[in-house]
Amino acid sequence: MKELVRLRMRPSRNRKAFRYMLDYVDRSGKRHQISLGHADKRQAERQRQEKELELRVNIVGPVSMKLTGFFQDSLARTKGQVRTTTLKETARSMRDFIACVGDIDVQDVRYEHGERFIQYCSDQQVSAATVAKKVKHLKRVFQLAEDRGQLDRHPLRKLKPSKVPRWKIRVFTDSECHNLCGAARQYEEKGSPIKWELLIRMCLGTGMRRGELMNTTWRDVDFGTMTVDVSPKNDREDTWEWHIKDTERRTLPLTADLVRLLVELQMSQPEGNPYIFVPMARYERIQGLSLHEVKELAGHAGIETTERFYLAVRKDVVDRARAASEASRRGNSVARPM
Repeated sequence: MKELVRLRMRPSRNRKAFRYMLDYVDRSGKRHQISLGHADKRQAERQRQEKELELRVNIVGPVSMKLTGFFQDSLARTKGQVRTTTLKETARSMRDFIACVGDIDVQDVRYEHGERFIQYCSDQQVSAATVAKKVKHLKRVFQLAEDRGQLDRHPLRKLKPSKVPRWKIRVFTDSECHNLCGAARQYEEKGSPIKWELLIRMCLGTGMRRGELMNTTWRDVDFGTMTVDVSPKNDREDTWEWHIKDTERRTLPLTADLVRLLVELQMSQPEGNPYIFVPMARYERIQGLSLHEVKELAGHAGIETTERFYLAVRKDVVDRARAASEASRRGNSVARPM
């Protein structure tokens, strides 16, 4: 059973101490964050359970609510459980749905409203892929409302947007990769503090995403085994919280050239910055922000969220992948959607 009340830690201004607080959303959709004034975990958990029981006793059946209020309530309830970027996408889908069907009572939403919404998006020249995402977000909202007892039924359960064809894959040629690295090198020579050429070579050689590269630390690189770990980061004194897309934790092989370039960068980089591709000036600026500000800028979910599952990669798989990566330098190696 999902918890209605969350126990959080609120650090002091000097970040040397903390106090527990209760975080919950009441029946009207209003969010409350109440400081307990102490750091006793056992006592805080007991207070959380008391508030949890209080809320559950007051839970009622389906209620009449306009879509605007219903969506606001849903966003408030799910905040901290999903990524901030996901919440923003859901909010946009909600606004579009209301623009299409009007601010009707949530109990009056029917399957035909979903069909009308799909047609509305099509008339607005929204791509099929985007329509599918909007429908997915809306269906999730109504599903959660049914699970919470706010709705007797999920009105859009069987709604299915048009299928989206897969992107055609185009492979970069050696010449294109060479030109891309050359342009990055020229950009660096003009004074850019970011190591663009190495960043691009890492992308080409490992297939890592932009966010994964920018959140890679020196601790993630194993020069002995010539591998790099794509792993989540906890909020620590020298790193900020970061989560992997789709919890896809993995170990990737590095070519000899990449290892050499990484060693050169490490030797030239000022001490005190654990991140490979974040310039020292930017790192110091981010470190000066509060934890909440960093989380919001990065578009991350709640502070307590951690990634618990990962993809285990056997050594023989890594070795074969490295061999393929080395061989790819002599042929077409990188693919992307056109």
